[in-house]
Amino acid sequence: MASALGVAVAIALAGVTMLLAAPAYAGEGRLLLERRGVMAEAKRLSAEVESQEDGAAVMIRVVEVYHNPFEEPLAGVYLYRLPPNAALDRLSFTPASAEPQYAVLTRRNGVALIERTEALGPGETVVVELVYRTRSVRRVLALR
Repeated sequence: MASALGVAVAIALAGVTMLLAAPAYAGEGRLLLERRGVMAEAKRLSAEVESQEDGAAVMIRVVEVYHNPFEEPLAGVYLYRLPPNAALDRLSFTPASAEPQYAVLTRRNGVALIERTEALGPGETVVVELVYRTRSVRRVLALR
């Protein structure tokens, strides 16, 4: 029994490692819910990306809506890969029936954003809003 449990935990950890190591594309995040010691991906209902150029910088706003498909409240971990040289302005998690909860950024490794979320109730949705700035592509090409 103990060896089977060890194998199951190793497989779960390998899966989380692959999710973290996999390249994410602009405008794509993930919300992983902690369920019985393993990570399960929340269902993304929608994603919207807006960009606004302001001289040498571009402001990007990403809004994603996730759903907890499980029968119990689950806390999670939000993952997002920022482009190189990005400066994060704001990150918030807003449950469907509450005020926005602004994140206090605790872990940021290079361009990978990893942030814990509060528990999401059974069947509830959460809106994730991420705003960051990066260099304008036109400005970078002009400097070359």
